[in-house]
Amino acid sequence: MMFSKPNGYVGMVFVMVSVASLGGCSGGAGAKGAQNAASNVTPMEQLQAIPKGLEHDVADLTQPIDEVDVLIGDLTSLPKRHHISGAAMAKMCKATFESGTVTIEAPDLDAEARAELTASLAHLAKIVSGLKATPTKVATMGKNLLAATAKVPVLATRVTAEATVASSNPFAGAETRAKASADLKAVQDVQTSVSKSISDAQAKVVGLPTLATGALARLGASFASFDDGAPATAAHTAAN
Repeated sequence: MMFSKPNGYVGMVFVMVSVASLGGCSGGAGAKGAQNAASNVTPMEQLQAIPKGLEHDVADLTQPIDEVDVLIGDLTSLPKRHHISGAAMAKMCKATFESGTVTIEAPDLDAEARAELTASLAHLAKIVSGLKATPTKVATMGKNLLAATAKVPVLATRVTAEATVASSNPFAGAETRAKASADLKAVQDVQTSVSKSISDAQAKVVGLPTLATGALARLGASFASFDDGAPATAAHTAAN
């Protein structure tokens, strides 16, 4: 009789090993938060990391779209602030927009103005690249979200199995057993919350390709609205 508890504990260890093997065969990596970052990361920590990973991924997708209006304001203000003709500014923006490479044709600018213009056009090239890449990135994230969806119950099962073993381990310390008991109580709510975060992310990204296309069109159309910052200058001559 004195060995009945340890024998029960050993039986639960076999269950935990079987569940861990299932987790290892669950398929490809999901969203960043669902990936196994290191061997010392617990299943509960992996589960709890998924929402943060999704937030990062969604923010990466929405950033170019969110920055378009600020960028338009910046580009529109440059001609007057640095005495660049509207025609010259439009030509530089269009060339950068189409090629993805910063194109400057304003020989009369001083060093400070040239540096600001270069930075703004580099921002333009980055935003355009991000907007054009949105459909591909959304497709990739869709696959990652499906993988994360499949991985959530596997991780939750591992949490339950490992916590059950730890809480019943007669050799474990009080702190370890207390944490295991807390994980057992929390795992269902955590699983529900993580599953909701995946659904929310799916809802957010599904319309992003259309928004990115609209943002590209709005950005390109803004080049026609530049006001001259100066009468005919060398910059204007260069644009023509």
